[in-house]
Order: sequence, then structure tokens, then C-alpha cells
Amino acid sequence: MIGGFIEYIFVISQKLRSYPFCHSLPKRSLCYNGRYFGLCARCTTMYFGGLLAILSFPVWSGGISINYILFIGLLLITPAGIDGTTQMFGSRESNNKLRVTTGFFLGLGIPILCWGGLRVITG
Repeated sequence: MIGGFIEYIFVISQKLRSYPFCHSLPKRSLCYNGRYFGLCARCTTMYFGGLLAILSFPVWSGGISINYILFIGLLLITPAGIDGTTQMFGSRESNNKLRVTTGFFLGLGIPILCWGGLRVITG
């Protein structure tokens, strides 16, 4: 069951290999059965987290104050921002465990933040 799910994710990531915002470097990608995913570890888990946030929308969208939604969204995207920025400017080298974690939180945070922003705009 888990192997089939991972294989499915692997196939999808290969189709997204040409995604313009992902470097797809093998050393920064997840590996399954000796094959590297088409996206880096951060992007792979970002998509997974985003899908999870969207699918769980009915659970977290109702009855929560807009300020709390925006705060949670910002809180979830902050670790990826810090990790990516400090790595980009050469302060340090990240690792795949950190990329997986920050990517997943980023994936959760973006739809939540977008939904909160839409609620602010539409009143």
C-alpha cells in the first residue's frame, strides 16, 4: 500500500520535472528504490502539504477568525522562508530532512494564507 502510494508520487514528480521554480538536483531530492524524484525534497512535500490543506479545507475553514487563519498561514510558511533564504545567501547548507519538513509546512501554509487573504479582500 505505502509502496504503491510512493510509486504514484514518484511518477507525478517525474511529470513535474520541468517545473520552472524547482532545481530538481538529485542530491537535494528524495530517493525511492534507487531513483530520484523529479522535484527536490522541498517541492515534493510542498505539493503534498498543499494537497492535504486543500482536501482538509472543510475542517479548518469554518468558524475560525480571520486573524487566526492569517497568523497560522504566516507561521507555517516562515520556516521555509528562513531555510531557503539562509541557504540561498550561503549562510549554511540545508539537508533533506529540513527541506522535507519546511516544504510540508510551506505547502500547508500557502493555501491557508491564500484563503485568509481572500476572506480579507471579499469581506
